[in-house]
Amino acid sequence: MRTFWMLAACLNLALIDAVQPAHAGATEWMNIRIVEGFILVETELAGVTGFSMIDTGASIEAINANFLEANDLKFKKDRKITLEGVFEKREVSSYREISASVFGSPVVFTRLIELDLGAPDIQLLIGSNFVDNYIFQFDYVNERMRLITRDALDLKAIRNVEAKLDRGNDKLLVRVGLEEDEETWLAMDTGSNGGVLINRSLASRLDWLDNYERVTGTAGGALGSGDMEYFRAPLITVGPFELENVLVAIPVAGGSTELFDNPAETGSRIASRKRSAGLLGYDVLKHFVVTIDYDRGHVHFFPGEKIPAQ
Repeated sequence: MRTFWMLAACLNLALIDAVQPAHAGATEWMNIRIVEGFILVETELAGVTGFSMIDTGASIEAINANFLEANDLKFKKDRKITLEGVFEKREVSSYREISASVFGSPVVFTRLIELDLGAPDIQLLIGSNFVDNYIFQFDYVNERMRLITRDALDLKAIRNVEAKLDRGNDKLLVRVGLEEDEETWLAMDTGSNGGVLINRSLASRLDWLDNYERVTGTAGGALGSGDMEYFRAPLITVGPFELENVLVAIPVAGGSTELFDNPAETGSRIASRKRSAGLLGYDVLKHFVVTIDYDRGHVHFFPGEKIPAQ
Protein backbone atom coordinates (compact mmCIF):
# COMPACT_ATOMS: atom_id res chain seq x y z
CA MET A 1 0.00 0.00 0.00
CA ARG A 2 1.39 3.40 -0.96
CA THR A 3 -0.17 6.66 0.16
CA PHE A 4 1.13 10.16 -0.62
CA TRP A 5 0.92 12.75 2.18
CA MET A 6 1.72 16.18 0.81
CA LEU A 7 4.28 18.48 2.35
CA ALA A 8 3.26 20.30 5.52
CA ALA A 9 6.09 22.79 5.66
CA CYS A 10 7.12 24.85 8.67
CA LEU A 11 8.21 27.91 6.72
CA ASN A 12 6.52 31.29 6.71
CA LEU A 13 7.24 33.51 3.70
CA ALA A 14 5.55 36.51 2.13
CA LEU A 15 5.16 35.03 -1.33
CA ILE A 16 2.30 36.39 -3.36
CA ASP A 17 0.98 39.57 -4.92
CA ALA A 18 -2.43 38.49 -6.24
CA VAL A 19 -5.08 40.39 -8.16
CA GLN A 20 -8.05 41.02 -5.84
CA PRO A 21 -11.67 41.05 -7.06
CA ALA A 22 -12.95 44.51 -7.81
CA HIS A 23 -16.23 44.10 -5.94
CA ALA A 24 -17.89 42.06 -3.23
CA GLY A 25 -19.39 38.72 -4.08
CA ALA A 26 -18.51 35.22 -5.19
CA THR A 27 -16.91 34.03 -8.37
CA GLU A 28 -18.69 31.57 -10.61
CA TRP A 29 -18.10 27.94 -9.77
CA MET A 30 -14.82 26.77 -11.31
CA ASN A 31 -14.13 23.18 -12.24
CA ILE A 32 -11.36 21.42 -10.37
CA ARG A 33 -9.87 17.96 -10.68
CA ILE A 34 -9.48 15.74 -7.65
CA VAL A 35 -6.78 13.18 -8.36
CA GLU A 36 -5.91 10.70 -5.62
CA GLY A 37 -7.36 13.16 -3.13
CA PHE A 38 -5.43 16.22 -4.32
CA ILE A 39 -7.24 19.36 -5.52
CA LEU A 40 -5.95 20.47 -8.92
CA VAL A 41 -6.86 23.76 -10.62
CA GLU A 42 -5.97 24.81 -14.15
CA THR A 43 -3.10 27.29 -14.31
CA GLU A 44 -0.81 28.80 -16.93
CA LEU A 45 2.89 29.46 -16.49
CA ALA A 46 5.36 30.63 -19.15
CA GLY A 47 2.69 30.14 -21.83
CA VAL A 48 2.14 26.51 -20.84
CA THR A 49 -1.27 25.33 -19.57
CA GLY A 50 -1.24 22.79 -16.77
CA PHE A 51 -2.54 22.16 -13.27
CA SER A 52 -1.56 23.24 -9.78
CA MET A 53 -2.27 21.77 -6.34
CA ILE A 54 -4.12 23.75 -3.68
CA ASP A 55 -2.61 22.68 -0.36
CA THR A 56 -3.94 24.56 2.67
CA GLY A 57 -1.59 22.57 4.89
CA ALA A 58 1.51 24.02 3.26
CA SER A 59 2.86 27.41 4.28
CA ILE A 60 4.85 27.77 1.07
CA GLU A 61 4.33 28.09 -2.65
CA ALA A 62 6.43 25.87 -4.91
CA ILE A 63 7.21 25.15 -8.55
CA ASN A 64 7.52 21.60 -9.84
CA ALA A 65 11.08 20.61 -10.79
CA ASN A 66 9.66 18.09 -13.30
CA PHE A 67 7.59 20.80 -14.99
CA LEU A 68 10.68 22.99 -15.36
CA GLU A 69 12.70 20.14 -16.85
CA ALA A 70 9.96 18.92 -19.23
CA ASN A 71 9.49 22.43 -20.67
CA ASP A 72 13.18 23.44 -20.55
CA LEU A 73 12.35 26.47 -18.42
CA LYS A 74 14.98 28.43 -16.54
CA PHE A 75 14.31 31.25 -14.11
CA LYS A 76 16.64 33.42 -12.10
CA LYS A 77 17.46 31.60 -8.89
CA ASP A 78 17.28 33.21 -5.47
CA ARG A 79 18.94 32.05 -2.24
CA LYS A 80 18.76 28.48 -0.95
CA ILE A 81 16.09 27.80 1.68
CA THR A 82 16.05 25.13 4.39
CA LEU A 83 12.65 23.48 4.30
CA GLU A 84 11.09 21.08 6.80
CA GLY A 85 8.76 18.48 5.34
CA VAL A 86 6.80 15.69 6.98
CA PHE A 87 9.73 13.28 6.93
CA GLU A 88 12.93 15.26 6.63
CA LYS A 89 14.65 18.63 6.38
CA ARG A 90 16.42 19.71 3.19
CA GLU A 91 18.01 22.73 1.50
CA VAL A 92 16.14 23.64 -1.70
CA SER A 93 16.45 26.19 -4.51
CA SER A 94 14.11 29.14 -4.84
CA TYR A 95 13.12 31.59 -7.61
CA ARG A 96 11.85 35.17 -7.54
CA GLU A 97 9.22 37.14 -9.44
CA ILE A 98 7.51 34.43 -11.47
CA SER A 99 4.28 35.34 -13.25
CA ALA A 100 1.42 32.89 -13.72
CA SER A 101 -2.32 32.79 -14.26
CA VAL A 102 -4.39 31.30 -11.42
CA PHE A 103 -8.20 31.19 -11.50
CA GLY A 104 -7.97 33.15 -14.73
CA SER A 105 -6.22 36.11 -13.10
CA PRO A 106 -2.57 37.19 -13.32
CA VAL A 107 -0.49 36.45 -10.23
CA VAL A 108 3.11 37.35 -9.45
CA PHE A 109 4.78 34.94 -7.06
CA THR A 110 7.52 36.88 -5.33
CA ARG A 111 9.23 33.63 -4.37
CA LEU A 112 8.72 29.99 -5.38
CA ILE A 113 10.74 27.09 -4.04
CA GLU A 114 11.63 24.14 -6.27
CA LEU A 115 10.17 20.75 -5.30
CA ASP A 116 9.39 17.42 -6.93
CA LEU A 117 5.59 17.60 -7.23
CA GLY A 118 5.16 14.56 -9.45
CA ALA A 119 3.91 14.55 -13.06
CA PRO A 120 5.31 17.32 -15.30
CA ASP A 121 1.84 18.75 -16.03
CA ILE A 122 1.71 19.81 -12.35
CA GLN A 123 3.09 23.35 -12.30
CA LEU A 124 2.71 24.78 -8.80
CA LEU A 125 1.87 24.02 -5.23
CA ILE A 126 -0.38 26.82 -3.93
CA GLY A 127 -0.32 27.05 -0.14
CA SER A 128 -1.84 28.96 2.72
CA ASN A 129 -0.24 32.30 1.79
CA PHE A 130 -2.52 32.37 -1.24
CA VAL A 131 -5.71 31.13 0.43
CA ASP A 132 -5.39 33.85 3.08
CA ASN A 133 -6.71 36.29 0.47
CA TYR A 134 -10.25 34.90 0.16
CA ILE A 135 -12.94 32.70 1.61
CA PHE A 136 -12.56 29.44 -0.30
CA GLN A 137 -15.46 27.07 -0.97
CA PHE A 138 -14.62 23.54 -2.12
CA ASP A 139 -17.44 21.30 -3.37
CA TYR A 140 -15.65 17.98 -3.25
CA VAL A 141 -18.57 15.89 -4.49
CA ASN A 142 -19.04 17.90 -7.71
CA GLU A 143 -15.34 18.76 -8.15
CA ARG A 144 -15.75 22.52 -8.26
CA MET A 145 -14.76 25.55 -6.18
CA ARG A 146 -15.30 29.27 -5.91
CA LEU A 147 -13.86 32.30 -4.12
CA ILE A 148 -15.95 34.59 -1.92
CA THR A 149 -15.04 38.03 -0.58
CA ARG A 150 -15.35 38.55 3.17
CA ASP A 151 -17.79 41.43 2.82
CA ALA A 152 -20.16 39.10 0.93
CA LEU A 153 -20.29 36.31 3.54
CA ASP A 154 -20.17 36.43 7.34
CA LEU A 155 -18.65 32.99 7.78
CA LYS A 156 -18.16 33.58 11.51
CA ALA A 157 -21.94 33.73 11.93
CA ILE A 158 -22.62 30.39 10.24
CA ARG A 159 -19.50 28.36 11.15
CA ASN A 160 -20.36 24.89 12.43
CA VAL A 161 -16.93 23.33 13.00
CA GLU A 162 -14.80 24.54 15.89
CA ALA A 163 -11.53 25.87 14.52
CA LYS A 164 -8.56 27.99 15.54
CA LEU A 165 -5.36 29.31 14.02
CA ASP A 166 -1.86 28.18 14.86
CA ARG A 167 -0.15 31.23 13.44
CA GLY A 168 3.27 30.10 14.66
CA ASN A 169 3.09 27.12 12.28
CA ASP A 170 0.70 28.76 9.79
CA LYS A 171 -2.02 26.13 10.12
CA LEU A 172 -5.79 26.07 10.51
CA LEU A 173 -6.79 23.56 13.19
CA VAL A 174 -10.19 21.93 13.62
CA ARG A 175 -11.49 20.02 16.64
CA VAL A 176 -12.10 16.36 15.82
CA GLY A 177 -13.71 13.71 18.02
CA LEU A 178 -11.81 10.43 17.85
CA GLU A 179 -13.69 8.62 20.63
CA GLU A 180 -16.70 9.45 22.77
CA ASP A 181 -14.54 11.21 25.38
CA GLU A 182 -11.45 12.05 23.30
CA GLU A 183 -11.08 15.11 21.11
CA THR A 184 -8.00 16.60 19.51
CA TRP A 185 -6.94 19.39 17.16
CA LEU A 186 -5.96 18.41 13.61
CA ALA A 187 -4.65 20.64 10.83
CA MET A 188 -7.18 20.74 8.00
CA ASP A 189 -5.15 19.92 4.92
CA THR A 190 -6.49 19.95 1.35
CA GLY A 191 -3.08 18.65 0.30
CA SER A 192 -3.45 15.40 2.23
CA ASN A 193 -5.00 12.47 0.39
CA GLY A 194 -5.45 10.41 3.55
CA GLY A 195 -8.11 10.70 6.20
CA VAL A 196 -6.61 11.24 9.66
CA LEU A 197 -2.88 11.23 10.44
CA ILE A 198 -2.06 11.10 14.15
CA ASN A 199 0.81 10.21 16.45
CA ARG A 200 1.23 6.55 17.38
CA SER A 201 1.08 7.40 21.09
CA LEU A 202 -2.38 8.93 20.69
CA ALA A 203 -3.61 5.86 18.80
CA SER A 204 -2.24 3.68 21.61
CA ARG A 205 -3.99 5.73 24.29
CA LEU A 206 -7.27 5.23 22.42
CA ASP A 207 -6.61 1.44 22.32
CA TRP A 208 -6.74 1.58 18.53
CA LEU A 209 -3.51 -0.42 18.22
CA ASP A 210 -5.13 -3.33 20.05
CA ASN A 211 -8.58 -3.05 18.53
CA TYR A 212 -7.96 -2.62 14.78
CA GLU A 213 -6.01 -4.62 12.24
CA ARG A 214 -3.32 -2.55 10.56
CA VAL A 215 -1.37 -2.73 7.29
CA THR A 216 2.02 -1.16 6.62
CA GLY A 217 2.77 1.08 3.66
CA THR A 218 5.03 3.85 2.47
CA ALA A 219 3.97 7.46 2.70
CA GLY A 220 5.78 9.86 0.39
CA GLY A 221 5.96 13.63 0.43
CA ALA A 222 7.74 16.34 -1.50
CA LEU A 223 10.62 15.85 0.94
CA GLY A 224 11.38 12.20 1.58
CA SER A 225 9.21 9.26 2.57
CA GLY A 226 8.58 7.02 5.55
CA ASP A 227 6.78 3.89 6.68
CA MET A 228 3.29 4.20 8.15
CA GLU A 229 0.59 1.89 9.43
CA TYR A 230 -3.01 2.22 8.23
CA PHE A 231 -6.37 1.12 9.56
CA ARG A 232 -10.02 2.18 9.54
CA ALA A 233 -11.55 3.92 12.55
CA PRO A 234 -15.24 3.02 12.95
CA LEU A 235 -16.36 6.56 13.82
CA ILE A 236 -15.03 10.10 14.12
CA THR A 237 -16.89 13.40 14.52
CA VAL A 238 -16.27 16.80 12.95
CA GLY A 239 -18.62 19.54 14.07
CA PRO A 240 -22.18 18.13 13.99
CA PHE A 241 -21.22 15.29 11.63
CA GLU A 242 -20.32 11.67 12.31
CA LEU A 243 -18.23 9.77 9.77
CA GLU A 244 -17.74 6.02 9.66
CA ASN A 245 -14.86 3.86 8.46
CA VAL A 246 -12.31 6.71 8.19
CA LEU A 247 -8.77 5.94 7.03
CA VAL A 248 -6.20 6.55 9.81
CA ALA A 249 -2.41 6.62 9.42
CA ILE A 250 0.19 6.44 12.20
CA PRO A 251 4.01 6.18 12.14
CA VAL A 252 5.35 2.64 12.48
CA ALA A 253 6.75 1.58 15.86
CA GLY A 254 10.00 3.43 16.40
CA GLY A 255 9.28 5.79 13.55
CA SER A 256 8.49 9.46 13.68
CA THR A 257 7.78 12.42 11.43
CA GLU A 258 8.68 16.09 11.62
CA LEU A 259 4.96 16.74 11.80
CA PHE A 260 4.82 15.72 15.47
CA ASP A 261 7.75 17.80 16.63
CA ASN A 262 6.64 20.63 18.92
CA PRO A 263 8.85 23.54 17.90
CA ALA A 264 9.05 26.69 19.99
CA GLU A 265 7.80 29.95 18.60
CA THR A 266 10.54 32.07 17.04
CA GLY A 267 12.67 33.59 19.78
CA SER A 268 11.06 31.51 22.51
CA ARG A 269 11.72 28.25 24.36
CA ILE A 270 8.01 27.71 24.92
CA ALA A 271 6.33 25.22 22.58
CA SER A 272 3.20 26.34 20.79
CA ARG A 273 0.03 25.43 22.69
CA LYS A 274 -2.04 25.58 19.53
CA ARG A 275 -0.17 23.01 17.44
CA SER A 276 -2.01 20.14 15.83
CA ALA A 277 -1.89 16.48 16.80
CA GLY A 278 -1.95 15.52 13.12
CA LEU A 279 -3.76 16.11 9.83
CA LEU A 280 -7.36 15.92 8.63
CA GLY A 281 -7.49 15.17 4.91
CA TYR A 282 -9.39 13.99 1.87
CA ASP A 283 -11.01 10.83 3.23
CA VAL A 284 -13.06 13.11 5.52
CA LEU A 285 -13.35 16.25 3.39
CA LYS A 286 -14.59 14.37 0.30
CA HIS A 287 -18.11 14.13 1.74
CA PHE A 288 -18.66 17.89 2.08
CA VAL A 289 -18.87 21.35 0.63
CA VAL A 290 -16.16 22.95 2.76
CA THR A 291 -16.09 26.74 3.24
CA ILE A 292 -12.88 28.10 4.79
CA ASP A 293 -11.72 31.52 5.89
CA TYR A 294 -8.13 30.51 6.40
CA ASP A 295 -6.96 33.92 7.62
CA ARG A 296 -9.63 34.30 10.34
CA GLY A 297 -10.02 30.67 11.31
CA HIS A 298 -13.67 29.99 10.40
CA VAL A 299 -14.94 26.76 8.86
CA HIS A 300 -18.32 25.48 7.66
CA PHE A 301 -19.13 21.95 6.49
CA PHE A 302 -22.23 21.07 4.47
CA PRO A 303 -22.98 17.53 3.28
CA GLY A 304 -22.25 17.34 -0.43
CA GLU A 305 -24.77 16.11 -2.96
CA LYS A 306 -24.12 15.19 -6.56
CA ILE A 307 -25.71 17.62 -9.02
CA PRO A 308 -27.48 15.74 -11.87
CA ALA A 309 -26.03 16.29 -15.32
CA GLN A 310 -27.98 18.82 -17.36
